[in-house]
Amino acid sequence: MVEGRPANTTWSSRRAPLWDELAALLQESARNRRKMSSDRLDLLVLRYQQTAADLSYLRTSEPSSILVPRLNELVARGHAVVYQRRSRASLRAAGRFLWDGYPRMVWEIRRYIYAAAAIQIALGLFGLAWGLRDPVDAASFLPAQLRDVAYFHHRPIPAALMAPTATGIFVHNIYVALFDIGGGLTLGLTTLYGLYLNSMLLGIFSALANQRQVSGTYWSLILPHAVIELTAFTICAGAGLSLAAAVIRAGSVSRGSAIRLAGRRAAMVGLGTMPLLVIAGTIEGFVTPSALPIPVKLAVAPATAVLLAAYLRRGREARPSRRWSC
Repeated sequence: MVEGRPANTTWSSRRAPLWDELAALLQESARNRRKMSSDRLDLLVLRYQQTAADLSYLRTSEPSSILVPRLNELVARGHAVVYQRRSRASLRAAGRFLWDGYPRMVWEIRRYIYAAAAIQIALGLFGLAWGLRDPVDAASFLPAQLRDVAYFHHRPIPAALMAPTATGIFVHNIYVALFDIGGGLTLGLTTLYGLYLNSMLLGIFSALANQRQVSGTYWSLILPHAVIELTAFTICAGAGLSLAAAVIRAGSVSRGSAIRLAGRRAAMVGLGTMPLLVIAGTIEGFVTPSALPIPVKLAVAPATAVLLAAYLRRGREARPSRRWSC
């Protein structure tokens, strides 16, 4: 045993009851933490913080004190308990947000989401009609590598490439979604441009792929992931438009307050949409390019549509805990 210099006896005798209480609380937590009341857990956090401060003081002023090993051991045990608790609390909060908060926020901006959906449908149908009526002219709207889609033959990709493909897809989709949300700060102009570009590309691309006859292969490569992906993009575009509305007209609050509130809500909607984009990217990486039969792939679309609708409907049924004004 390495002998150390004793700490100031007056100070240590005054602080010792706090350390003893932390030790008792840690023992209680080790026996059955689930039965500890919230008051006892809060007290454990407080005693941990006080003991950590005392340890820091001793290491600075009396590093050779015989109390340092004991406090070091208490702080190490307390750290494990406190931060495990905070980690679990953070996971519970994230779960509550995704289950209740996110659908509620989506419901609150539904008018902007409906507007984004209407714009996309109108532009998509226009692109589809243009591509069917004049495929040569419409093809000029597409990147050069996509203009021969009518002659495309699907070849399943190797299983080893599916995970990297899925990752690349949802990372790109998250970028697009953030672009739509951030476009609200440009009075919605870049958000509208994103809607225009994506809708026209999809409409024309679909027309060229189906100009001879309806292509089951094409739709099996689009529909499985498109239900979730397009819905997610539409939600993010709606969040961007709601932010643009706050920039343009503040309403009964100051413009700065309106932008802060709408910006925070748009950011939260963006965060809540990320899991949807990961799911869509996973489907596009593992299901879309696979060798599964076409009917099986197409069946994924209505299944995901039902599940997504049931999830988002929670926003209508949930009681709002906070009002947002823009």
